[in-house]
Amino acid sequence: MQLRNLALSTLVACAWACSSGNGGNPDGGLSGDSGGGDSGQQGNDAGNPFDTGVSDSTSGGDGPVEASFDFDGFGQGDGNLCFDDDGDGWTTCDGDCNDHNSLINPCAFDTNAASGDPVGSDGIDNDCDGQIDNLRLCDSTLTAGHDTSAADYASAMDICNNKQCTIVNSAAFYGPNDSYAHRITAHMGSGFSPQKGSFMTFLSSGTADDDVDTPSYTPGDGTDLMNTFTNPDPLKKLQNINPCGTGQDEPTTVNDYTELRMTLTAPINAGSFTFSFNFFSEEYPEYACHGFNDTFLAELTSKLYPSTFQIAYDGGGHRINVNNSYFQDCNSVTVADNLGYTHTCTGALSLIAKTGYDIKYGQDAYTLGNDNLGSGATDWLKTTAPITPGETFTLSLIIFDEGDGLMDSAINLDNFRWNSSTVSNPVTAR
Repeated sequence: MQLRNLALSTLVACAWACSSGNGGNPDGGLSGDSGGGDSGQQGNDAGNPFDTGVSDSTSGGDGPVEASFDFDGFGQGDGNLCFDDDGDGWTTCDGDCNDHNSLINPCAFDTNAASGDPVGSDGIDNDCDGQIDNLRLCDSTLTAGHDTSAADYASAMDICNNKQCTIVNSAAFYGPNDSYAHRITAHMGSGFSPQKGSFMTFLSSGTADDDVDTPSYTPGDGTDLMNTFTNPDPLKKLQNINPCGTGQDEPTTVNDYTELRMTLTAPINAGSFTFSFNFFSEEYPEYACHGFNDTFLAELTSKLYPSTFQIAYDGGGHRINVNNSYFQDCNSVTVADNLGYTHTCTGALSLIAKTGYDIKYGQDAYTLGNDNLGSGATDWLKTTAPITPGETFTLSLIIFDEGDGLMDSAINLDNFRWNSSTVSNPVTAR
């Protein structure tokens, strides 16, 4: 042991004494020292015999590999030539490409300038994948159709694992799982296409089809999937007031239930997440302003919301159904229609062409009909919710029928992204 220590001491002393780059300065020239022997260097410590030749983008000092003897004042040696100087749980040997910044490691997120997030234009390889300010996609290998793998639907929404870090811990269809009620698609009718990547997720309270994939398909009276399930978040009457001022207690059991439930780990530099969606329903216009309606829920369970919290609302606090103020791609309802309410649509019914929800038909003995007005939809909306950096949380995306299994509704989901900023409360907007 004494001989080994003597040999190591001799090696170190000789290295510093013989180093022309440091002029015999034993501080190693690392930027963490107040001595500042590195002031003229950009990257490698020319006189440090233990330098790996890989520069550290923050300090200009010794980066990815450090020995168990530490001269720079930063190291937390583990005896295996690897350090975690910034205490982020990632060592240089694990792939941390900046060990003096805890927000840069393989579990951070990176994106491109088009995203609008500052991370996308900071000129830094935040996720240590070897690329700077790059957008990560993961849906190019998917195939359109009624896919049965829940993980593929996370990918279709653009929720991607990092190169060295798992983001999607699990994905499952929870409760009744009718394979026809979910679809990976490259379109919804002729007017809606993915916001990012090649595909998007399509969930329905009936059959997840449109008139492009299945020309004979009409959501009309709907596909009764013949299943029931517990309403995950029923509202009482006073919480369930629609724009017409009426409402009632929601049922505790609902029909045609479809839920995609995902457990995700937030990147260490993320303060919130956003996803895009649009909502279609055959309940317009006949069942607007009723106390029970087909509904889309986005339920978050996290450190901030340990009791599951519903995060998708319109500006008036209404859930995403035919009573929300964003339901605007439709034909307006006037007093002359004798439906007991009026509604002005700011978007045209033609915007949802070939979705099936644009078809006009009348009521007769065999169909409920939509008064020859067609049904309707929202345009693309986006929900943003706060998250704690690095936490593991659960996001459930749910659609169901209330009251019966008729009159289908549908949701498209896409363009999930992380944000470096946070918000005080969840918000949904155009």
